[in-house]
Amino acid sequence: IVGLVLGVLAAAIWFVVAEQLSLGAAESRSGGPALPEPRIDAATPTPEPENLPRQPAAVAAVEKPRIARLQESDVMRTLGGILAIDRIPDVTRMGWPTLRSAYPSTALLNAMREMRETLAKRSAANAAPVLGMIGADTGEDRTIAALNFALAAARDGARVLLIDADHATHALTNRIDGYAKREVNRLGWLSFGTKASSAIKTANGISILPSFGSSRTNGAIRKAIAQARSAGDYDLVIVDGPALPWSAEDRELLDLADGLAAILPTNLDINDCMETIIAALDGAEHKLTGVILSELHPVANVTQRKRQYA
Repeated sequence: IVGLVLGVLAAAIWFVVAEQLSLGAAESRSGGPALPEPRIDAATPTPEPENLPRQPAAVAAVEKPRIARLQESDVMRTLGGILAIDRIPDVTRMGWPTLRSAYPSTALLNAMREMRETLAKRSAANAAPVLGMIGADTGEDRTIAALNFALAAARDGARVLLIDADHATHALTNRIDGYAKREVNRLGWLSFGTKASSAIKTANGISILPSFGSSRTNGAIRKAIAQARSAGDYDLVIVDGPALPWSAEDRELLDLADGLAAILPTNLDINDCMETIIAALDGAEHKLTGVILSELHPVANVTQRKRQYA
């Protein structure tokens, strides 16, 4: 399994590098001899189907993780905090890069759809599939990817519950802090923290359940996931986090997920990041349904440049 994941990752990295090299070559020269097409040696005998070795069922059931590239061309950026539409928060105005709405079919969106299809196959019948977003980076890349994954699913008509399970940075909760505190004051923490129905509804078809406190809230998150699955109010549940390193309670929370997506920022050493994630999974690599290569510029750097030119 580890070799499979690393092989898929290596192929993704090579694809990115090859694309960059091909673009550079196209700019430096206008033409040249065509590269020879790879050919299959006709003399090589093809084994008969009945003579092929049978793969164990467990190996055959494991699908390769889908690869998605989140690029600057896929997103738009806004400045400032959340702006509301009729007092309802809009996730595209949170100050984070979010998917453009003008392109319903892109390589990124199609890859995300394939991840959701794989996730649906792994989940129980008549229950909302649960996707855990994990990453080795301490920045906001994982949360931004989780938000955009939720946004892509919502634009396809899915009812999405996005849960902030990062008790260390709770970046998502910080972005909706005012709305979250208002709901806590209205419902009370005990009611708010254990009910998926108390999640903050946005103008984009996404409901957000914030994080308030330490890893003790993992129990509340597990109850919220169970409620979301049984009530039938959502078509997809996305859990943002927890952040590495994982505690025993964090692992119990991730065990509830039907699949996991690893977020790898390309401004870091993605090989090191992937090795860290695989080591943390400790034998659960088969749960990886996708790998998202985040090629976005860091939010802080982009914001600083915009302020300089404002």
